[in-house]
Amino acid sequence: MGFSDRKASIVAEAYRRTKSHVAYLDESYQAPDPIGHHRKTFYLFTAVVVAQDDMDELRGGLLEIAGSTHWHTTEALLTAGGRRATEDMLGYLADGKETCVIAHQVSVDPVDHDAEDARRACYRSLAEELAAGRAGSWSPIELLILEERNQRNFRNKDDKNHKELIRENRIPRNTRLLQTSPSAERLLWLPDLVSSAFRRTITHTDGTNELFEIVKPQVYFLEAGD
Repeated sequence: MGFSDRKASIVAEAYRRTKSHVAYLDESYQAPDPIGHHRKTFYLFTAVVVAQDDMDELRGGLLEIAGSTHWHTTEALLTAGGRRATEDMLGYLADGKETCVIAHQVSVDPVDHDAEDARRACYRSLAEELAAGRAGSWSPIELLILEERNQRNFRNKDDKNHKELIRENRIPRNTRLLQTSPSAERLLWLPDLVSSAFRRTITHTDGTNELFEIVKPQVYFLEAGD
């Protein structure tokens, strides 16, 4: 099923409890830097919405393109072969019916040194939109799968951000957040792919800034904010 043994039961159980599409989330950002203060700051959260019936086919296609059970788009773009694989993977996503949603905060406040406030704003906008559903694109999402961060305190912050939305009645109580690793679910490669492609439109002018055009027609943009 594309799962690592260590976390297979948790992810599989989450799917068994879910009837609707599943959203896979990842982020990309550039936080304020007192040394590189000339750099543009931004934060973006990406979701790729996948129907459960399409999951196995997507996992197989991604594995075939990557030629490996490991993928990280930023690393792949360092080599010519990796760039070709990135283009192929974006084309594969573009050929499907998956919707991509990006919550983008154009700049990060200079005092938001770790960009956690920007992350919270982007997540709130994205989770609300996903949970509400969008006519003709996706039904209300019950399960959000987020690539987990390495440090427990950051994972706790993400859980807190989600619980706040439930407490404030901004998303239904049955909307769940599961944090896990791409080694546990290969479909987390998808938001990493889209986030990296969009990031390049901001940070690069070497041709990789045009990669996002491959999937742009199926992307829906949100303005992050409270």
